[in-house]
Amino acid sequence: MYLVLSLALAVCSCTREADEDPLYLKYSLRQDITAAQLNGFRINDSVKVDVVILVADDSASWQSMKEEFDIRTSEGVTSWLGNIDNPRQRVKRSEVPLWRAMAVHDDHTIAFYRIATAEEFDALREYQLTMTENNIFAK
Repeated sequence: MYLVLSLALAVCSCTREADEDPLYLKYSLRQDITAAQLNGFRINDSVKVDVVILVADDSASWQSMKEEFDIRTSEGVTSWLGNIDNPRQRVKRSEVPLWRAMAVHDDHTIAFYRIATAEEFDALREYQLTMTENNIFAK
C-alpha cells in the first residue's frame, strides 16, 4: 500500500509557521476533514517543500472530497498537477508554482505538495519513487 501520509508524517522535520496556506485554511474549518500543514518537508538533502494533507473522517467525506477535486477513480493512488489557486484544475508541469497532488483511496487522504521549481518537481518524483520501491520490496 502506498502510504503518502504516513511517510510524510513519520519523517517530517517540519515547522509550523503563522503563514497558513489558503488550501489548508479552507479545509481546516471543515468538521468532517482533518487538515494539516507541514512547512519545510525535507525531500532530500537540499530540497524542502510545503505540504497540505487532507484526511476525510469517513466514507461520505471522502466521496465529497473526490467530487470537489474531480477524482474519478476509486482505488489505488490518483495523482495530478493542480493550479496553485485552484487545486482541482489540472495544469501542465511548466505552470509553476503548482500543487503535486496524491490521493490515496484506501487512506481517504490527499497530500498536496507545493512545487515552485523544476528542481523541487524532480526531487519529489525521485522521493516518491524511492518510497514506493521501499514499500514494495519491504513486503
